Amino acid sequence: PPRSTLFPYTTLFRSRVQSTFLVEARPEAIWEVLTDANYIPKLYPDLLNIVVDPPGRAVVGQSRSLNGRVGKRLIEFRTKVAELVPMKRFVVTGRRGGAFESFTETIDLEGLAEGTMVRALFEFKVSPAYFGPGFDILTLNQAASLNEEMYMKNLKELSELHPLSAKS
Repeated sequence: PPRSTLFPYTTLFRSRVQSTFLVEARPEAIWEVLTDANYIPKLYPDLLNIVVDPPGRAVVGQSRSLNGRVGKRLIEFRTKVAELVPMKRFVVTGRRGGAFESFTETIDLEGLAEGTMVRALFEFKVSPAYFGPGFDILTLNQAASLNEEMYMKNLKELSELHPLSAKS
């Protein structure tokens, strides 16, 4: 798993998960994993399915509707691709509705001789209105934080296995 400076914290139910780690792959391999919607279910362990519009690789404005599981409950969250700087920066933000009141995923890539330094930042706020009074928001925040940690571990592993991972 990536060696990271991981620190989930909650402030008024707003959480942040941040990690910096080295991937032994070229930025092109990581970019392929980030922008190919087929990888998304492999990145998020609790994701069951995803619909992207328009279909295909990530483009700015592409909307994503994702369905996953928290315990036995099915949840939906909605995002859109907000910023793409090829081989450098990938940003996804939340859309109205679904399990998160707010959501931002920012992945920055820096090519190095030994691979690519990845700086990942996830900021989110679980929607109490979506889940209702029977759910413990702190537990939901913890589950979401763990899911983001797995995302980073899976991003590293998938990128290092990608055919474009060979360093030149």
